[in-house]
Amino acid sequence: MMGEDLGVEAKEASVREVAKLLPLPELLQSISSIKADYITRQQANDAQLSTMVAEQVELAQSGLKALASSQKIINQLRENFISIEKYCLECQNLIENHDQIKLLSNARNNLNRTLKDVEGMMSISVEAAEARNSLSDDKEIVNTYERLKALDGKRRFALAAAASHEEEVGRLREYFEDVDRTWENFEKTLWGHIDNFYKLAKDRSEGQNLPKQVKQLNGCLHRQVRRPSLVSAAELGFSNVCNI
Repeated sequence: MMGEDLGVEAKEASVREVAKLLPLPELLQSISSIKADYITRQQANDAQLSTMVAEQVELAQSGLKALASSQKIINQLRENFISIEKYCLECQNLIENHDQIKLLSNARNNLNRTLKDVEGMMSISVEAAEARNSLSDDKEIVNTYERLKALDGKRRFALAAAASHEEEVGRLREYFEDVDRTWENFEKTLWGHIDNFYKLAKDRSEGQNLPKQVKQLNGCLHRQVRRPSLVSAAELGFSNVCNI
């Protein structure tokens, strides 16, 4: 009942408003234009409202995307903080165990150095055998000399490195004794070649003056016979001898 009364009051209020807008009967003819103007304004308002709603929807979607991105970044930050905390704990453990880590590092370096020393010592026997075998080939005489010189360079280092192991020192001494024997055979072979070369050159000269180089080699030969060890190849012009 109360709703009907409100409807009646609203209708009466509308009539009064229309009466105010149209106080004269001839103004009734403008109702159609008023209605058209109302429709136009209503359509404009609807269009404006639709545009505003679309803009608000777009803004809301952008806001949702921003929220999702923020949530993702927050999750990443949370994971990063967890990782940082983990690394901090590891660093703390490293600091607490610094002395042990240093000892392990030194042990590792010593082990690597020992392995290199062992590899070097193991190669000595192989290199000594190669030098001994190459001595049988006259074409390899230069390579034999280089191998023997390299082995002599390793002698002091290898013995010093193995000083704390009597068994290894004994084995190395055997290898280097073999090297010394190879040196002796090398000297005999070398001076044999030089002596033969000198005799051949002397025979071919038939009383003529010998080449200066041959005389120098002969002098070196006689001097070397009185020495206990071989002089360097540079002193003898060794490379020149091999190229003659």
